Amino acid sequence: MLLPTHNRPVWLAEAIRSVLAGDFIDFEVVVSNNGRPEHTRELAKVIRDDRIRWLEQDPDTGILRNFLAALERSRGRYIAVLHDDDRWAPNMLSALVPPLQRRADAVLSFADHFRTDRDGRVDLADTNRNSRRWGRTGLAQGYHQPFFQLAARQSVPITVSVFRRDALALSALPESVATCYDIWLCYGLACTGGAAYYHDERLLFSRRHPGQHSASRELAGPSSAIALRARMLEDQRMRAYAGVLRERLARDHLTAGAALLRRGARQRAREHLVNSTRMHPSWKATAGLAASWLAPTAVLNRI
Repeated sequence: MLLPTHNRPVWLAEAIRSVLAGDFIDFEVVVSNNGRPEHTRELAKVIRDDRIRWLEQDPDTGILRNFLAALERSRGRYIAVLHDDDRWAPNMLSALVPPLQRRADAVLSFADHFRTDRDGRVDLADTNRNSRRWGRTGLAQGYHQPFFQLAARQSVPITVSVFRRDALALSALPESVATCYDIWLCYGLACTGGAAYYHDERLLFSRRHPGQHSASRELAGPSSAIALRARMLEDQRMRAYAGVLRERLARDHLTAGAALLRRGARQRAREHLVNSTRMHPSWKATAGLAASWLAPTAVLNRI
């Protein structure tokens, strides 16, 4: 189990303890920290378990490199990822590992998750909206093969999944993937021709908080997603899901356009907002285009 972390020691402790409290005991936890080293050093003194290994990375190490550092030191047959601001249900691994053991051609097993506020309280209305948005509401429990539709709809949450380590050459992940390595992983696993198993239960508590959205305000995330989804659109096996991909691409262009407006790059922002409008018209893209021409700089900074 891989647990990349950055300056969230209190929530990291919760995340680790949720894994240790689970009913599946045959695992290792690789904590890779690219934040303040004193955080993990202090936690290592408090949370003592031989199954945990603590890695320290340079603070300049990015999200993808931090993930790969943990991966390179892991030794398990299967890989699971948990973010430092989330926590697992006790049966997370005991529910998702057996489907991979039952079928040799199964490369991925995943489930749904709860959405919580920053204090860990479940928001059921937001949880249900999130499940509908990403195509998990009504999704049949069992094996799906092929599962390109799941990749197109971005239905697989990386932190509520287990996948075969040898199914992909993960060390070959391009730097351009950046924060979108979860999209790349699902697409890459679908390309193997193997099966994905969906377990119809919510097995993770995903925390919403202001820091969670800081990455979306940067340009790297949506730019990586745009490049990746454009590549998926070129794949003949994904043609049946072109409509879904274009809708997701429109959202990525909208996010990129908003990030550029905040930087004052009006012309570059318009290019993304026009693309968003062409792929899937929305009032937000239209409003963004209007703002790119009319809004004063002080207003753009608050978008």
